[in-house]
Amino acid sequence: MMNIPVSHFHSWERFSESELAAMLGEFAEYGLRLISLNSGTCARLSEEAGYRAQLQRECRSAGMAVLNCHAPHMPGWELNSPDGAVLKRHLRLLDSYAELGCETVTVHAGTNDGGEPLTVLRERTARSLEALIRRAETLGMVIVLENTIFPTDTPAELLGYLKRFRCDAFGICFDAGHANLMDGTPGKRSADMIEWIRRRWNGEVRFEADTLGRLLPDVVSCHLHDNDGRDDRHWLPGEGAIDWRRLLARLERAPRLRSLQNESEHFKYGIAPRRIADCFEKLLEKNAVAV
Repeated sequence: MMNIPVSHFHSWERFSESELAAMLGEFAEYGLRLISLNSGTCARLSEEAGYRAQLQRECRSAGMAVLNCHAPHMPGWELNSPDGAVLKRHLRLLDSYAELGCETVTVHAGTNDGGEPLTVLRERTARSLEALIRRAETLGMVIVLENTIFPTDTPAELLGYLKRFRCDAFGICFDAGHANLMDGTPGKRSADMIEWIRRRWNGEVRFEADTLGRLLPDVVSCHLHDNDGRDDRHWLPGEGAIDWRRLLARLERAPRLRSLQNESEHFKYGIAPRRIADCFEKLLEKNAVAV
């Protein structure tokens, strides 16, 4: 099938040094040798001196490598924040990502939770993206903007940023679970969606016809996780409503695709590395990709 590397998220920041060594060793035991750093892990990199060296040391010891990372996106880190200190923190972290070997850095445009006009939020995000892309270019990394569930990062919004900042150091992180939520299907109604998603849309969710179809030419990386079509569950692929055979066949045609990222919530659901390995072996066919 696809000869594309697969990296795996975990809540690495939640582990003590000895626990981290044990968990990385278990991932390695089942052949899961590429990892992604999640938003919480990246926030800890920003807050804790010496944590980068610890990650490097434990990964090296386990024979693991960091391939991707997800920049912090929680309150206080949003790219469309009016606080200039937020962008400075993101820019400082880019050097840490590069030192760890990250190829792609996933970012969110930011939410609309504050109720400000989309035009204002868009320009703030654009200013942040411009600075991040410029710095990533010098470090040999790619900033990838993710589709989530907000009016601020619909396919139309993401395509606007792509047009504005067209370069090799900028692309899309296609999130399969978010697309499953936001793509309309026959009979799907706004009322079917979980309340916290409806709230972001003032009660009436605007569904998309085909998120992947619009973004495919610029998809550089992907987040793979499953859900029931109404809430952002982050289940393992195959446990929800996504047609994975069709989705992966379409992703094979993405001309810029360079990595896949397993973004299932392993810590939350207590998913063991052996189960992850079994899932992705079946999903991507044995020995078809580096996992």
